[in-house]
Amino acid sequence: MIHSMNVKGNNRSVARTQALLKQGLTELMTEKPVQNITVKELTDYVNLNRGTFYLHYKDIFDLLEHMENDLLDEFLQINHAHSAVEMNGKPYPLLYDLFKFLKKNQNFVRLVLVTIQEQKFVSKLKKILRERMQNDWNRIFANADPVLCEIYSAYVRSGCMGVIENWLETSAIQSPADLARYT
Repeated sequence: MIHSMNVKGNNRSVARTQALLKQGLTELMTEKPVQNITVKELTDYVNLNRGTFYLHYKDIFDLLEHMENDLLDEFLQINHAHSAVEMNGKPYPLLYDLFKFLKKNQNFVRLVLVTIQEQKFVSKLKKILRERMQNDWNRIFANADPVLCEIYSAYVRSGCMGVIENWLETSAIQSPADLARYT
């Protein structure tokens, strides 16, 4: 897991400050590219001083990277909470939890996945999906041709990413439960 720089203060205060900075950056990113957002602009926007920002992050890109890593950590936790054996070919519980997670974080995910297409984040997300599919399919289809499994995995991953992008582009109209059933 990725952790913030060492900071003094109680955990609730730190968490509140970091949440405020993350929310503020997400909101500012809807107005302009992240590379055009300054620490001063962000701290003015969330009514904190710049020194407070620097207790937690080196710069705007460090904050963005923490936000992406926090999201990926939570995505991994959800992913690991559902084993292929338990699902027995029925991925609804995993898909439901993933879509709930995406809905909860839809503003930021929409920005990095759809709007600005943050390639590093997208690549990490695809890598997680690829590893999960390979592990599950190796267990389920032990005798399958590995080349065909890789081709099918790429096809399914692209379809999953397309469904997620479309859902986010349309303001996540369907509920996570509905989307998990359709997928």
